[in-house]
Amino acid sequence: MTRTTRGTVPRQAPAPAAEPSAPLAFQRVFRVPAGTGIIPEVRRITAQWLSDKFRQPAPLETGTHFLRDHVVLTTQASYHSDGAEHGLRIQLREDNPEATWRVTVTAVAPVAAEQAVCVTLECFDNGITTLRPARPALVEKLVEALRPRDGLAHLTLHAQSVTTDRVDTLVDILCDPDRRLPVVLAARPLQPDPVWTQRLQKIMSKCAGDASLYLLDDVDAVNAFRQVIGEPHRVAPGAVCTFLPEVDPAWPADGPRHRLLTGARISAPKDPAFMLVARQVQRHAREAELPGPLPTVSFPDEQQRKQEERRAAQDAAHAHAQAVPAHALEKEVRALQEENGVLVQLLSEGDRDLSEARRREALAERTVQHLRQELQQLTESYHRELEDHLLTLEDVERAQNEARVLRQRLHAQGRHADTVVLEQAAAQPATFEELTQRLGEVKCVLFTADTAIVMSLDDHELARTWAAKAWQGLRSLDSYAQAQKEGLVNGGYFEFCETVPVPGARIFPVKQIAMGETEATRSAWGGERTFPTPTELEPSGRMPMYAHLKLGSKGTISPRIYFYDDSRGVTGKVVVGYLGPRLTNRRT
Repeated sequence: MTRTTRGTVPRQAPAPAAEPSAPLAFQRVFRVPAGTGIIPEVRRITAQWLSDKFRQPAPLETGTHFLRDHVVLTTQASYHSDGAEHGLRIQLREDNPEATWRVTVTAVAPVAAEQAVCVTLECFDNGITTLRPARPALVEKLVEALRPRDGLAHLTLHAQSVTTDRVDTLVDILCDPDRRLPVVLAARPLQPDPVWTQRLQKIMSKCAGDASLYLLDDVDAVNAFRQVIGEPHRVAPGAVCTFLPEVDPAWPADGPRHRLLTGARISAPKDPAFMLVARQVQRHAREAELPGPLPTVSFPDEQQRKQEERRAAQDAAHAHAQAVPAHALEKEVRALQEENGVLVQLLSEGDRDLSEARRREALAERTVQHLRQELQQLTESYHRELEDHLLTLEDVERAQNEARVLRQRLHAQGRHADTVVLEQAAAQPATFEELTQRLGEVKCVLFTADTAIVMSLDDHELARTWAAKAWQGLRSLDSYAQAQKEGLVNGGYFEFCETVPVPGARIFPVKQIAMGETEATRSAWGGERTFPTPTELEPSGRMPMYAHLKLGSKGTISPRIYFYDDSRGVTGKVVVGYLGPRLTNRRT
């Protein structure tokens, strides 16, 4: 084994903060067809990246190399029984004051099977400052050199142009069951727009390697794609859609599952929503399942190899000492001194290796700790979703029972035609952006909430569910205000939803309605619950609102709708002053 040593024992990073961030900041997996021999290429590209980074040749021989006092490079290799190289792992660790950074490149090349490369970036935050881990430049170099595939799609650094004659191929890629990564599809706007072009370049640049990238090149391509894919999955001029795996054009309800960002929002100078595309794609890539060969590849135990090297060195020194004639005392002393020097060197290396092993163990413990936290969070999320589904089933069951009773009564009166409902209800908003665009449909609700906060909820994986529940809540408030205007309600909104006094009224589950806050919450965080309002209600343009609807039962986000009931006041409406993440209270 070749060992490169520069400086002394690697310095230890400061102790971690009490609440460190999750270590895994970045993970990308590339799949390459069998037979292309990726391991030498991955070694070459990684060596070049390291040389550029440290401005010196990078030693990639098997073993541990201490490049500087705080930089450790470890290389491991795995071989088939015939001696052919099967796997490669190169790990770079930098122990800096603000964090420990660790980049790991793992490549596997099974015999006559799909090859894979995985690049991870871990950031072990020490709590000193806020860090923003960025994608290693190595990723772009690997994408460019290996031309990895995702099913039928090629991963590229730039958007691939799609003209009319390539639309069918694009749809095949979207519906490919072997595709595991998102497809980012943009449609060129009708008129040239420098802001749109600049932001699209940023989107595509940040998504490179995490998704396959395509651009509908002109209006004809946009129209052809719409005809083939269908209306629910279409991408209008200027829009950008992130198609998740398993697209089903024959199922209209599948359309909203794939996030669509309109051209107007992309081009809006002060709207940062275009960055949501990259964040969603990167999150999906980070959480993607590793292909079969990567989790199972194993490498020789490094400690065992070091012990064998030490034993060999000791044996050599001992043999040298035995070879010295007994009568040559001076030569024997010299041999013992040489042997002692070897032992001292081995002891020094052993101390350094022990320090290195302790450092790795500490980082491994932090990783395990965060994995446990993630498992707990996923379990809690599962229970929250289960609870929401049970509540939804209760509402559906109640509505079906009511419909059944009403149909029976109509049949008893001979009004058979009235039991058939031909009008279909409008679809629920799939995003909060769509919800804000449809506020004109709730005419008895005065919406003064900050739409930037509202649309920021679209960055969460439960956004579609929350948007639908928020729309249900807004329509219920609208139904209540309309009933108040017609004099059909005795009491407030809670009584309206509890007793359903008006036929056809839209209600919200009473378990998720709170008509006030506790005195402790008002005293400590009442300022957070002061929202914009019409000046005819409050000359200052702001007033406290404590009544709210709960769109989520648990979790740190758990959105809320805060409102003020002025249905019997000067506006004759319900004023919604806030729609966004849960505000501070004693439980949070």
